[in-house]
Amino acid sequence: MDHARVMAPSLPYLETSVPTNVNINDACNAFYNPQSGTLNFYLEDENCNNTARLADVVYHEFGHSLHAQSIILGVGVFDGAASEGLSDYLAATITNDSGMGRGFFKSDLPLRDIDPPDGEHVWPDDIGEIHYTGLIISGALWDLRKLLIAEQGQSQGVATTDTLYFQAMRRAVDIPTMYFEVLAADDDDGDLANGTPNVCAINEAFGAHGLRRMMALPNALETQPPGLEGYQVTLGLVGLYAQCPGDPSATAELTWRLREDTEVGGSLPMTLEGTSYRAVIPTQPDGSVVQYQVAISLGTAPSLAYPANAADPFYEFFIGHVEPIYCTDFETDPADDGWTHGLTSGQAGEGADDWQWGAPLGMGGSGDPREAHSGDKVFGNDLGGGNYNGMYQNSKVNYGLSPTVDTTGYDHVRLQYRRWLNVEDGHFDQGNIYAGDLLVWTNLDSDQDDQSTVHHRDREWRFHDVDVSDQVVDDQVAIKFEIDSDQGLTLGGWTLDDVCLVGWIPTVCGDGVITGMEQCDDGEQNSDTEPDACRNDCTAANCGDGTVDSGEACDDGNLVDDDDCRTDCTPTLTDDPPSEGDDSFIVAGGGCGCALAAGDRSTGGLSLLALALAATLRRRRPTGPIPG
Repeated sequence: MDHARVMAPSLPYLETSVPTNVNINDACNAFYNPQSGTLNFYLEDENCNNTARLADVVYHEFGHSLHAQSIILGVGVFDGAASEGLSDYLAATITNDSGMGRGFFKSDLPLRDIDPPDGEHVWPDDIGEIHYTGLIISGALWDLRKLLIAEQGQSQGVATTDTLYFQAMRRAVDIPTMYFEVLAADDDDGDLANGTPNVCAINEAFGAHGLRRMMALPNALETQPPGLEGYQVTLGLVGLYAQCPGDPSATAELTWRLREDTEVGGSLPMTLEGTSYRAVIPTQPDGSVVQYQVAISLGTAPSLAYPANAADPFYEFFIGHVEPIYCTDFETDPADDGWTHGLTSGQAGEGADDWQWGAPLGMGGSGDPREAHSGDKVFGNDLGGGNYNGMYQNSKVNYGLSPTVDTTGYDHVRLQYRRWLNVEDGHFDQGNIYAGDLLVWTNLDSDQDDQSTVHHRDREWRFHDVDVSDQVVDDQVAIKFEIDSDQGLTLGGWTLDDVCLVGWIPTVCGDGVITGMEQCDDGEQNSDTEPDACRNDCTAANCGDGTVDSGEACDDGNLVDDDDCRTDCTPTLTDDPPSEGDDSFIVAGGGCGCALAAGDRSTGGLSLLALALAATLRRRRPTGPIPG
């Protein structure tokens, strides 16, 4: 415990004895029991040494106990994969050897090497069994230790890293949050925006393992009208530091796809404008859901992906004309609007049905927001305050249920809302959405059995679109948000804001109904040849469409100025005056059908053309005689 006392001299736990069981009648294992607080070690057999005789195995199991006893209640959370990595680091820093568990299998080979010679373990690519996942954070801490030793010397570099490890461990809720907590522990002036004393080393070490994070500020696309010439994506970033090599030259790439056909998509380089990166996704069909993510590249480190949610790594927006059927921003009590909530299964008691309405408090460890998406109020699981800690209870199924909504008049109904969801990997806990009695969405199950650790963790308000058209029965539907938890880890659950059921009206040019980006729609009267008619693509008659409309003297279907018809649909005149006695109108090449033989001209036609030409000639200020 002496090494731990240097990091945490005031931790009362370090002044107690830790109950330990040795020579357990089994082999090739050791474990920490969080219920009893005991350390447990197995006997030797033909394959493995007695685990109580391996110093770094003892340090590793003690590391679990230290982690559990150090967590600040209501702030940090004991996460299994994080604890494996943190305990590996503790053993390695005490022994000064990145190879943890040498001798376990009666050889000098380590059980795990947190500084492997052939590459780094990276989040989220190397998520798997919890010991393997833990190598991501142990490797980041070991790399930081090496960098600080190079900068500060052996003794001070180790001491600085160990202190950052301990202080961050007390407040982190999982592996990714260790980055922010290490920065906070290193901060010396209360302002992370200007960096910390060791920010560049922290960024380099954690970045190499995919753990560096910045605050992403995406623009809100949500629902876009059909027919736009592309969709501009803007992503602002907070957390680049000019003093750190590589940050000033950061680049960004956007990857997009259609949710309904993920084979359709592509990648686009983003341009930096100020502190924001921009790119334009090409036009997509009406009724599509476009998904996209942004990867930030910083030198040789793995790129940073936004949104930073391994369980749901794409932002999305819907393309189409929608009309609100029912919407609520929860600024007034949802109960007054017909919302209900309840406990479906599990032991009843305070907080079993933990759906609350009010201001979000963002309780530590929950992952919940501290602000509503709009206004001040939200609706969701355990918002915190009083006897509530911000996290749903284990072994419970509870729900928040919308009023039944009348969708008469709409064939296509969609749920569009903002969520901030934190729920354990879908192998264990589920955040479900039902339309009527049918499941229409649930969080990711990473399919790693009991080693599944891809928890759904929103770190920002996310727009989510769900098609519920097939679940509408007799023009009515209700939406239910549900948490179904097991007996283990619990997180913040659902936080909801700006919930809408909308009717999507597909754009059908020629149906006589103006929708989306249509400028007009006269049904069967649409025409590309009749003057002043709504065109067959539901655009209004205009100069350049190839049909001469009211107010146009010509229209050759292009926007070129140096041919017979100018871009303003007036004819291009020759520079030569007409010959004496010639009362025809001379235009270059006789273009636009404007040069009429004298015997064919009517007075009305002459007056109209003369007025148009006179206006043109006044603009050109000609030096020769004016015809007509």
